[in-house]
Amino acid sequence: MDKAFHRFFKRIIPSCFLAVAGFVLLAAWLDVFGLFGMTQRTRVYGEERISKYLMAFRYIPENFDGIILGPSLSANLNPGPISDVRYFNASLMGARIQTMVPLLEQVLASDHRMRKAWICLHPYMTQQEGVEQHTLMRPSSYWSAFGSIHLLRVYGFALLRWLRLAPGKYPPNQYLENGTNQFEPLFRVPNVAAKIEAEKALVNAGDFEISPVAEQALNRLWQLLESHHIETTVYFHPVPLPIRAAHAERFRRYWEEIKASYPAEGSRITFENFNQPKYDFFSSDTTNFIDHGHLSTKGQKRLLEELNRISR
Repeated sequence: MDKAFHRFFKRIIPSCFLAVAGFVLLAAWLDVFGLFGMTQRTRVYGEERISKYLMAFRYIPENFDGIILGPSLSANLNPGPISDVRYFNASLMGARIQTMVPLLEQVLASDHRMRKAWICLHPYMTQQEGVEQHTLMRPSSYWSAFGSIHLLRVYGFALLRWLRLAPGKYPPNQYLENGTNQFEPLFRVPNVAAKIEAEKALVNAGDFEISPVAEQALNRLWQLLESHHIETTVYFHPVPLPIRAAHAERFRRYWEEIKASYPAEGSRITFENFNQPKYDFFSSDTTNFIDHGHLSTKGQKRLLEELNRISR
C-alpha cells in the first residue's frame, strides 16, 4: 500500500506542477490585461473593476497619455475621435470617488506620463450611504493575473462574447480597446421623459452630502493630479433639466463644495459645471439621454466636443 501511494504521489505532484505552469504560461500568452507586454490591443471582457485595475499596471500608461475617470455616467464616452490625446476611459460602473484613487495611483506608478485627465463628478459618487469597498484594487491583485477565480471568470466572459452565446446580455463589442463601455442597448429605456420624471421624485437631500471618506478621496485625487502635473478638467455631469430644476439649489451648493475642496494654490485643474443655464440647450433635450442620466450617442458626441474644447 505504501509503495503504491508513493508511486501515485510521485506521479501526481509533477502533473500538478506541469498543469499549473501550463496555465500560467497560457495566461501570460493570452495577456488579457496587457500586463506582460504580449499585446498592445486588448479590452475588458468581464470583471470590469479588476480588469481595468490590472490594465493600469502597463496597458493604460504604455498605450495612452490621457485618462477619463468617473462612474457609469462617463463610462460610455468614446474618446476615439480625439486626435491630439489618446484617452483611456477608466470609468467604472457604479463607482464612488474613492474607487478612482487606487486606479489612478497605479496608472501613475508607471514611468510613462499621463498628460491630461477628465474627471466626471456627480453627487452619487460622494454621498454618505453605500460607501463602497475597493479591496480588489490593490497592488497584490497583480498576482491574480497568473491564476485566480477572477481570471477564470474573465475567460468565461470572453468566450461568451467571442462565441456570441448571449449577445443580448454580453454583446461581443461592448467594450472598446480604449476602455469605453458601449452599454446603450442594455440601458436604454422606452420612454426617457417618463424615466426622468420618475427619478425627479426620488432625489433627496441626503444624496448631496459628501461623506468623510469621499472628502479624503477628493483631497488625494487633487494631490495626485497636481503632483504629476496632469492638465485636468473636472466636470459636473449634465443632469436632465427637470431633475436639476426641481433641486437647483442643492445642485448649486454641491458643486460649490466640490470646488472648495480644491486647494487655492492649485493650478493644474479646471472645473466645468454642465448644470448651469448656458448648458440648458443640452440638458433640456431628452434625445441626449437614454434614461435619467446616461448619455445617448448624440449626447456623448456633444459632451465630448465641449470637453475637448474646454481642455485645449
